[in-house]
Amino acid sequence: MLITKNQIDQVLKYKFNDIPVTSLYLNVDPSINTNEEYIKNLKTLLRENKEKLKKEDFSREGYYSVLKDFDRITHSVESIKSHGFNGIAVFSSSKNNFIQTYELDEPIRDRLIVDFFPYTKPLFTVLRLKKRYIALLFKKDKLRALEVFGDTINEDLDLFNTSHFSSRANDYIFINEKKYQNRMETEYHKFLREASGAVLDLFMEKGADWIVLGGEKNICRDFVKHMHSYLHERYAGYIDVKFNAKVNEVLREVRKINEKIISEKDKVLTERIRSELSKDGEACKGIQSILKALSMAAVRTLVVEDGYMVPGFVDMETGFLYIEKDKSAPDSASLMPVKDVINEAVDEAIHQGAEVRFVKNKELLKGLDHVAALLRFSMTS
Repeated sequence: MLITKNQIDQVLKYKFNDIPVTSLYLNVDPSINTNEEYIKNLKTLLRENKEKLKKEDFSREGYYSVLKDFDRITHSVESIKSHGFNGIAVFSSSKNNFIQTYELDEPIRDRLIVDFFPYTKPLFTVLRLKKRYIALLFKKDKLRALEVFGDTINEDLDLFNTSHFSSRANDYIFINEKKYQNRMETEYHKFLREASGAVLDLFMEKGADWIVLGGEKNICRDFVKHMHSYLHERYAGYIDVKFNAKVNEVLREVRKINEKIISEKDKVLTERIRSELSKDGEACKGIQSILKALSMAAVRTLVVEDGYMVPGFVDMETGFLYIEKDKSAPDSASLMPVKDVINEAVDEAIHQGAEVRFVKNKELLKGLDHVAALLRFSMTS
């Protein structure tokens, strides 16, 4: 299944009442791991974390809650038999009687985190790569429509699967060739106009992000001329597949376009951040500046290097985030250590209505100290 933002929000909004929550990410891709192999990987993660557990600053009830989490998670993973997913995410807080499991289309790096907050950053990384595409494949007066979402592809419907204009041999007796060709041309463009309307309805119904065209190129070019302006703005390009292409071929070509769109958007965004930084404008970089900007609700778009982690602290009274207990942090018992303050920063940015983007290409963030942001207003003014 494909994880949605609403599902992540449900985990983030849950009140754990100062009891730790265990977050597991496990690669269960059957093409890479057998059941025995990923269960072995899980037990390795559990063993390593059990050794660290006694050193953590958890209450007695918190400590035993985590131990029970480990048992519940083990049972959940061992219950997996044959499956059609490649990754699994499990969040458990036994004292709160909370457990939530998500099956993921994408394989994911093995990781187990015990903290006072659910570790959701990898889910946002997965979600960020997912866009919904409508792929249209043309052949004469036929049209296939496929919906692509992540690693899932569905042949949604076969629009206009019969000709709207069927020529008969006897037509040549009654009309000359020029009139016949004109009639054919009229019916052809009528087909494209009607297809455009049907595709627009489908696009809106599915809540799609992009549209791509494939099949016969000359028909695709003609369809673009009839395409609704709303679809023009969301046209991602042509995919080089035939009308009768297998769904896996379509999926592969759509992935290429999606990766290109993500890469181009990341490049434009990081260039804009650099431009703003060069004139002390509405941007900042580095974790300290980001946390300050979040405390002022100034972040509009947060950009994070994929995989970047930094330990820190959360002030449970104010919700402010800190890297260390220094002069800027309150000298208070309300400070709670967290294993990844970036995870908390992402959570806070989302709650403030900011866009969050995880960038896999580290070169794009070179000189930006792994994390940067466009701001709603300049913090230097």
